[in-house]
Amino acid sequence: MSSSSNVISHINIAVIEPGFETNMKYNEDISKQRTISVCGDATIGVRLSCDGVRIMEDLSPRITITFQNVCKIIDIPGKMMDPPSKEKIVQRTLLDNVSGQVHPGQLVALMGPSGCGKTNLLNTLAGRSLNGVTGNIWLNYQRYEKSMKRKLAYVLQEDIFFENLTVKQQLTYTALLRLPNNLTRKDKLVQVEQIIEQLHLQNCANTPVILISGGQKRLVNIGTELLTNPSVIFLDEPKSGLDSTSAVTLICVL
Repeated sequence: MSSSSNVISHINIAVIEPGFETNMKYNEDISKQRTISVCGDATIGVRLSCDGVRIMEDLSPRITITFQNVCKIIDIPGKMMDPPSKEKIVQRTLLDNVSGQVHPGQLVALMGPSGCGKTNLLNTLAGRSLNGVTGNIWLNYQRYEKSMKRKLAYVLQEDIFFENLTVKQQLTYTALLRLPNNLTRKDKLVQVEQIIEQLHLQNCANTPVILISGGQKRLVNIGTELLTNPSVIFLDEPKSGLDSTSAVTLICVL
């Protein structure tokens, strides 16, 4: 993302190939690295590999996300600016000609300082906030439409669930409510057990959500979205509150 007088900083986009090592050792072979250029700022995504994590069978449709010259400009009352502006309305640029492409099986990380527009870009690509947005967004090379949102999942920074339910009850509730009707109740419960195992939540599966740690709550929140096996999942600061072991587990599952 290019910077201007109203844009705080750059967003770096790193592409990481499928598969990760639990020891997170980086491969320094440049020939095996992939890059994406975003308005002249190129970053390197490192190929990693992973063993020992059992993943649910991927039955979701594959989606390629392409975005080109995406801009977002909002109007702010001048008196709300810091310092206040004499102008009645001030336009502020949140996204400035951001372009890129994400292919199926890739894990993409947006990196940048606080306030540089990472969440705004996620919200825009997920179709959650399109006011003031210009540019092109395609899913599988088709224009973005609201009907496509059901193929996407989004995990907010804030954890949202019923805290009086146990971890297993929360995931079961989500499975019964959101998984397709062509799956039997038994199949849905099997997927719940798989998510609990993959996210290493066995020790707190029968504990009310309100009593588990912040990191475990974060994993439960992410698990409720992974449970639906979406084609694309957007996560806003997914590792926030996680210890190093939980963070590696999460990255391996993703």
